[in-house]
Amino acid sequence: MSEDPPPRPLGWWLKHVDALLDRSFEATIRARNVSRRQWQILNGLAEGTPAKELLDSLTVFESAAGVQAALDALDRRGWVNIGDADDVASDGAVQLSDEGREQHAHISADVRAMRTAVTEGLSADDYRAVVSGLARIADNLERRLA
Repeated sequence: MSEDPPPRPLGWWLKHVDALLDRSFEATIRARNVSRRQWQILNGLAEGTPAKELLDSLTVFESAAGVQAALDALDRRGWVNIGDADDVASDGAVQLSDEGREQHAHISADVRAMRTAVTEGLSADDYRAVVSGLARIADNLERRLA
C-alpha cells in the first residue's frame, strides 16, 4: 500500500468501515443463527454481568419487549435457565445453561476469528496507531463541540 492517504475524506472511511464491521459481525453471528441481542445476552452472562443490569442496559439498543423476546428465544433453545420474574428483578434468575456456555464458546471463537481477519496485515503498532488516532480525533471533536 502506498504512503499517500486514500482519496476519500476521513468521515467517508469511518462510515464505510463502520458499516462493513457491522455487516461482518452480523454475518458471523447469524451463521450460528443468533441475533445481536441474543449474542449480547450470552456474552454478558458469560462475563458475569448481573441479569437485571445486563437486560436493562440492552434497552439502549432495543425496547424492553425486544430484549425480553431475545432472552425468551435463548430460553427456548435451552441456552439459558430463567427463574421466576421476581428472581430476574433481583438478579438471580438468568444463567447460562451448559449448552449456552458451549454455544457461547463456539460463537466467541467465530467472533475472535472475524476480528483477527479484520486486522490482517496490520502490525500491533499499526493497530495502536489507528485506535490512538481515532481516540484523539474523538477527543478533539468532543472538546470542539463542548
